[in-house]
Amino acid sequence: MAESFFSLAVICAIAFVGPLVAELIPGGWVQSSALILLLGAVFGPHMLGLIDPLAPGLPFLRQLGLAFLFLMGGYELTPSEVVGRTGRHAAVSWLFSFAFALCVTALLALWGPLPDDLSENGWIALAIALTSTSYGKVAAVLRERNARQSAFGRVVVSYGATGELLPIVAIAVLLADQSPLTEIVIIVIFCLAALAISRLAAHEHLKRTALDWTLREGENAPQLLLRLTILVLVALVCAGIALGADMIVAGFAAGFVLRKLVEDDQRETGFADAASAQVVSRLKGIASGFFIPIVFVLSGTGVDIAAGLRDPLVVIGAIALLLLVRGLPVDLALRVFPETRSMGRMERLAVAAYSCMVMGTVVAMTSVAVESGDMSVGIASTLVFAAALTSIAGPLVTRLLARHGGGPEEPFDRGVPEPEGDLDST
Repeated sequence: MAESFFSLAVICAIAFVGPLVAELIPGGWVQSSALILLLGAVFGPHMLGLIDPLAPGLPFLRQLGLAFLFLMGGYELTPSEVVGRTGRHAAVSWLFSFAFALCVTALLALWGPLPDDLSENGWIALAIALTSTSYGKVAAVLRERNARQSAFGRVVVSYGATGELLPIVAIAVLLADQSPLTEIVIIVIFCLAALAISRLAAHEHLKRTALDWTLREGENAPQLLLRLTILVLVALVCAGIALGADMIVAGFAAGFVLRKLVEDDQRETGFADAASAQVVSRLKGIASGFFIPIVFVLSGTGVDIAAGLRDPLVVIGAIALLLLVRGLPVDLALRVFPETRSMGRMERLAVAAYSCMVMGTVVAMTSVAVESGDMSVGIASTLVFAAALTSIAGPLVTRLLARHGGGPEEPFDRGVPEPEGDLDST
């Protein structure tokens, strides 16, 4: 027990120091979550050995952190970002990326750079990880530059949101223990349950009951709503485990419930009521302040930085693979589809660079794949290390491209803040 608390104390220290150091770096060039992950590697068993990722309780906290990560992902994504013409074309781009990734990894397996002991599901998990986008990171960078509501920002958001949602659906359907048809049925059940819960909670006649007054206007309303949200999350995860569904589906369903509740408040009153606003703020504080950093730190403990430095071609190859199977199809899609055909070369490169910021989703998906036995720890750690480097390089590259016409570099109007709702994962 003492070892668990000592490791947790080190994790909490890293969760505090990482963002602090990131803030001290001028220009905001380094994402705090990438720094936290790399610090986890430094303090993990491969280097200083101050964190034992298998200490009692820590694996469970990591799983709970993944649930919160998916919850916030489900809350951040809105249907308008993945539907419409640009969203449909972004989906086509991702499907091409996924097929391309399967072909590229198969060729690499034949030539020998990749291990030949991966299972069929292992190859699928690798292809999904290579084609994902960390939407939370992309949205956070756009928000910092006040560019999310621009025409360029909306294109980035569509490709980023699709690049997170479709890989999550793919890993839930293709890597589940049940048949794909069974998993699709379970996903539909979760979506319907989430919709029913949100509709029931927002139904007009319930707003006249004493219970609803207590939850929305009572003295302890924010705390009760927060506990209700966590109850929905844990209950959906429990139901998912019982049904054999992936935790990703349960987490996103809970996030969908939360977003629907807030959206219904905004539609009826013009703004979210005080209780809803506070519960979202507090939920983000709990998720980003404690649970999600645990995921990144413990994922970092599996990264062997010394091995990566001894054989840098492996990490460079993983980054090149990410750029090839994700960035290239995005650039081609922007050239082909009519609504983005007029974008300049630097703008297309910038959208592709944003789409290759993959750390959050790679960490989550490799964690799920390793837990299910579909991916080895070695491959997962290499992918996570490469993804962390892309998260560090992404903001730098996109800012440099912005200076040459690749999208907005600085805020258009610092006096007009953008709508909240995005979350840098840490």
